[in-house]
Amino acid sequence: MKDKEVSYLQTGASVGARSRGATMQSNAKKELSQANRDGGQAANKKRQQNRRRPRPTELLRIIPLGGLDGIGKNMTVFEYKDDLIVVDAGLMFPDDGHPGVDLILPDYTYLLEKSHKIRGIVITHGHEDHTGALPYLLKDLEKKTPIYSSKLTLGLIDGKLSEFRIKNADLREVKTGQQLKLGEFTLEFFAVNHSIPAATGVFIRTPAGNVLHTGDFKLDLTPIDGIGTDYAAITRFAETGVDILLSDSTNAVNNSFTKSESEVGKVLRQIIKNTDQRVIVAAFSSHIHRIQQVCDAARASKRRVAVTGRSMLTNTQIARDLGYLDVPHDLIVDSYAAKDIPANRVVILCTGSQGEPLSALARMANSEHRTIEIEEGDVVIIAATPVPGNEKAVTRVVNALSKIGADVYDKHRALVHVSGHASAEELKLILAMSKPRNFMPVHGEALHLRSHAKLARSVGLSKESIFILENGESLLLDNNGIKRGETVESGIIYVDGLSVGDVSNVVLKDRRTLASDGIATVVVMLRKRDSKAAGEPEIIMRGVSGGDDPDLLAESVAIVSKTVAKFAHEHRNNPNRLQRAIRENLSKLLWERVRRRPMIIPIIMDV
Repeated sequence: MKDKEVSYLQTGASVGARSRGATMQSNAKKELSQANRDGGQAANKKRQQNRRRPRPTELLRIIPLGGLDGIGKNMTVFEYKDDLIVVDAGLMFPDDGHPGVDLILPDYTYLLEKSHKIRGIVITHGHEDHTGALPYLLKDLEKKTPIYSSKLTLGLIDGKLSEFRIKNADLREVKTGQQLKLGEFTLEFFAVNHSIPAATGVFIRTPAGNVLHTGDFKLDLTPIDGIGTDYAAITRFAETGVDILLSDSTNAVNNSFTKSESEVGKVLRQIIKNTDQRVIVAAFSSHIHRIQQVCDAARASKRRVAVTGRSMLTNTQIARDLGYLDVPHDLIVDSYAAKDIPANRVVILCTGSQGEPLSALARMANSEHRTIEIEEGDVVIIAATPVPGNEKAVTRVVNALSKIGADVYDKHRALVHVSGHASAEELKLILAMSKPRNFMPVHGEALHLRSHAKLARSVGLSKESIFILENGESLLLDNNGIKRGETVESGIIYVDGLSVGDVSNVVLKDRRTLASDGIATVVVMLRKRDSKAAGEPEIIMRGVSGGDDPDLLAESVAIVSKTVAKFAHEHRNNPNRLQRAIRENLSKLLWERVRRRPMIIPIIMDV
């Protein structure tokens, strides 16, 4: 009986199982069928939505007006519909090829033409290659334009605007993590580490796509102020979607990682501690982290800090007032007081790390400083790297200091400077973290931009998604992708004293000629009745090799006299041709005799 029951139960169980299995299978088929119908309906609905979605008719235009032909004058325009924002407005310092020029600005004519669209100017940090063009731009704009940046950056900008007597500028503080709506643009600021506190990058959202602009940055894991680059924000932006990344290229040619700023502090402490005489430290006045470390090293060695140099005094005071420079009130003294402090109890902090002729360090090297005179055995630390073009000027200052007997430390002798810009491995990390669909290297010379592009290729970006632009060229971004756009008016503006934009390339060429070859002035007097010479021509040469040689001068007078005699017969009705003929013949003679082509100015007078 038991066997039958077992058999029956097994049979019943099998039947029940088969019945339940059939039911489950049937239900599964129904659910699958329903899911397929739902999925199909959803897919059809999505396809219908996609078909209904209009192709974007508005494009985001990205236009670099500066920053892609050198280290400086950074300025990038973002334009969508009737809204436009500007990221950075910097300047560049001239080199030996720009005689008489004080500053170089990006040509911002495009902004003046679109001034009614500008919703704001965003400044990533307080260095002059990102802020220096602001006074000139604000003066030329027709309307009051808000400037958005961090507290320290705005403090430095306000000080600069005061020098230009620009009052009541619309300065608006933004904080990292904050979102800002400017027309169709939504901006989110995030912290980056750089050689100045309160540096930021910006994530720009638009209906056409998203842009991640790093600003200047490095990945310092032991930052002086404890604020490093915000990796979490960059990862979050990657999840949102970065359609194009604009990233700092300054150190793209340098392999590995940029060293931490804290490493400089260790070296400064050691040098100052082991010195029995005065220590003079020349640094960028905007390098607040470096200034902090100089003050810390001086305090550890029981020294006072004397500050000299206009910009150093100004920026140090601003940083202290805003809480970015943490030093005791009695640590810093006036440079006049430094004379009365024992040599082993003072550190002098000054400008002049770039060899500027009128800087505090240059004046000390030439024994022209009003309060400080360098003596044999004093230690001078040049805590900066020469900006390209300034190498000769720095070398001149170092040689002058060495003649006095000063013991000079620079980056070649000790780790007294590290860069504030990311090197190759850091740049690859940012590319990997942000996962951009497209990439545009910024902030650098051609070598840096192309090296950065190679780094992007190495982490997986295609050649077609990398864009190396010239200033004035543009990119057009929408939901369908990215492409190159039209080129806008761009170039450079020279600042020469109080003159802005009046110095042309012709003027610069003339200045170079005057500097290298000199000038020759030729005065010719002609009789009105027959256009013949009324006496011998007078030739005055200045800066011309051999210009004081009587034989050369006599030969020059003879060639000009011959030219004038020929003119009387052939070109008496065209004095311009006489001037041209004098230039050509005298220039040919001087080239044959002294291998120089001075500027020749013929002056024709009728008598």
